[in-house]
Amino acid sequence: MKIRDTSYHSIRIGRLPNGCRLCVKGSKLVLLVTGLCTSRCWYCPLSDVKRNRNVTVANEWWISEDKDIIEEAKLCNSLGAGFTGGDPLIVLDRTVRYIKMLKKEFGKDFHIHLYTPGNLATKERLKKLYDAGLDEIRFHCPEKKYWRMIKNALEFDWDIGCEIPVIPGKKKEIIEFIDYIDSIGVDFLNLNELEISETNVGEMRKRGFVPKNDISYAVKGSDKLAKELLKYCSKNNSLRVHYCTVKLKDGIQLANRLKRRAKNVSRDYDIVTKEGLLIRGAIYLWDIYPTFGYNKKLKGMKNREKTVILSKLKKIIKTIKDKFDIPEELIELDERKLRILTGGWIVKEIADDLKLMGLKPAIVEEYPTWDGLCVDLEFL
Repeated sequence: MKIRDTSYHSIRIGRLPNGCRLCVKGSKLVLLVTGLCTSRCWYCPLSDVKRNRNVTVANEWWISEDKDIIEEAKLCNSLGAGFTGGDPLIVLDRTVRYIKMLKKEFGKDFHIHLYTPGNLATKERLKKLYDAGLDEIRFHCPEKKYWRMIKNALEFDWDIGCEIPVIPGKKKEIIEFIDYIDSIGVDFLNLNELEISETNVGEMRKRGFVPKNDISYAVKGSDKLAKELLKYCSKNNSLRVHYCTVKLKDGIQLANRLKRRAKNVSRDYDIVTKEGLLIRGAIYLWDIYPTFGYNKKLKGMKNREKTVILSKLKKIIKTIKDKFDIPEELIELDERKLRILTGGWIVKEIADDLKLMGLKPAIVEEYPTWDGLCVDLEFL
């Protein structure tokens, strides 16, 4: 069992799991089925707006209707989905419905894998997932008393794996887990480099964990232990193993997914960067523009107030188009962020005129995602 580097900043023993092969290409829809979970893992990276909340999020799209999930999958040219949480088994009926819906829309080859802590993985629940069409199940099993639940999955003909964080100082416990899952016939193991997030940083500090360097959220010591575990696995068991680094998740998986989405959502006025980000011109009202509390204000705005602003923006668009002879396809209203979007070169050329009209022109660089996370903003 040879240890091999991948081209994705990760290390493997044997073939990558099917779910991972699609994930590294950015072709997996990340579907947080629910933020609810019965486990209370101190290292959980979920944000406060998701953790222990019964919400559904497809990539960055907060889902209000099932059809939104289908739309997000199409916008990303997804070839599969990873169901995560929380624990999707807490809302089993919803999870089963989503599996069936995606399989019906995209076909049986649309690969779906699911993560679960395992404590709810009874044979009855697993049968419902299998019958719905789930292709691959991954157990986290943070509590030893639930390791036995993994055996229930062996009753069905799907890929079975385990996925755990590599916690420095836990080598003995992790090897015990590895030996157990190998002995019962689990197909593969994913080792995840331990990562610091905004919500677990306090717990990390309590345990003395720090970032491995100034530019990474990966925990010092996790990478070293992961490589020791790979050596152990190569000599002592038959598991396929994949060590997934923080660099893979942020620099490869996310970047590739952004590029796929950017191809479908970019407009004629957008400049798409090599990272898949969008550079565009934006025109804001003084009433509502990116400053402290901007996103909170957008979220809390009443429909009546929003309608007034949109009406004002529609009139402004007409004025700008007529005055500066801007083609229809190079300017539009962004109803979600209450602004006008156009080409960056256009905004630069007419910036002084826009300011005289009482407007705030800017060049923005943002993710091509549902939430359009802004990474750079320059008011002109």
